[in-house]
Amino acid sequence: MGWSISHGGTRHGYSYTSVDNLFARLKKAASWGQRRTLKPILSRRSGEALFSVEPRTAADIGATLIDLAPLLPRDDDWQGMATQIGQSALRAASANEPWRWS
Repeated sequence: MGWSISHGGTRHGYSYTSVDNLFARLKKAASWGQRRTLKPILSRRSGEALFSVEPRTAADIGATLIDLAPLLPRDDDWQGMATQIGQSALRAASANEPWRWS
């Protein structure tokens, strides 16, 4: 099992473990301000109850994920994963829809 992220965030399917591992890498790469921006997703644990992020916040998270992606290790495609999830947040914001995780 894993997270189902709206707007194409998990079109390749990511397990809870892989998302948790991505979050650990993001925390190391991010500045204090970036971690604060990412808090709505970084504070979640595997299998936690579904949640949604409002469009404006999703836009900020998406931009931050895309900015951080090049700083992540290339092994296991952490960059691609951060980019895919970031792009889904931007798509949700662009459509003025909540970005949903379940």
